Amino acid sequence: MRIFRFDEIDSTNKYLKEREDLKNYDCVIAKTQTAGVGRRGNVWVSNEGMAIFSFTLQEDKNLSLEEYMRLPLIAGISVLGGLKKIENLDYKFKWTNDIYLQDKKICGILVEKIRDFFIIGIGVNVNNDDFGYAQDKATSLKNITGKFYSTEDIIFCIINEFKKYFSENWEYVLNEINSYNYLKGKEIEIIKYGESLGSGIAKDIAYDGRLKVEIAGKERLFNIGEIHIKK
Repeated sequence: MRIFRFDEIDSTNKYLKEREDLKNYDCVIAKTQTAGVGRRGNVWVSNEGMAIFSFTLQEDKNLSLEEYMRLPLIAGISVLGGLKKIENLDYKFKWTNDIYLQDKKICGILVEKIRDFFIIGIGVNVNNDDFGYAQDKATSLKNITGKFYSTEDIIFCIINEFKKYFSENWEYVLNEINSYNYLKGKEIEIIKYGESLGSGIAKDIAYDGRLKVEIAGKERLFNIGEIHIKK
């Protein structure tokens, strides 16, 4: 595994996407990121003290598109598993791939595709206490425990977990994800392009990665949309 380290970079995902000589599990690590982007083009706050990194996964032509659609879910449970190995706390998996701790977000993930590689970008709040616009919605390991952590130890632990989960049977991985399902049992509203698709009670994540939601006594499946928890 090749490792590229930077004190500051515009975007770890962008760096890998622009390289012409990518290899499987190339990894770029940065102390700060100035132009990070999250899902749906949202700003990705990337401050010093975070574990900020991206790594590659070379496409295997023998795997189906459906299998690769699971990557955000696999990345999410890999972060959760890696964090539990570092500090065994009550982490939760929020569909589709956010990790929560004490009802606050501790990690963001962005999966992109370039040529025959997937780029998996991850930002974990580790030692930082500045979360920018998400100050009231985010937390970090240090905020919770008062301890200081090696961000690189966390990064390599997460990548090792990813390698493990990626090679595992999908039913096993999905059961793991559902055992940490943050949304299960919560009343939620699903918003797409500013329009409500419905409200109901969140259930398990289905085999195909969609979220089961019980609406007016009937189960529906959702694969797109921002999830808002009703208070």
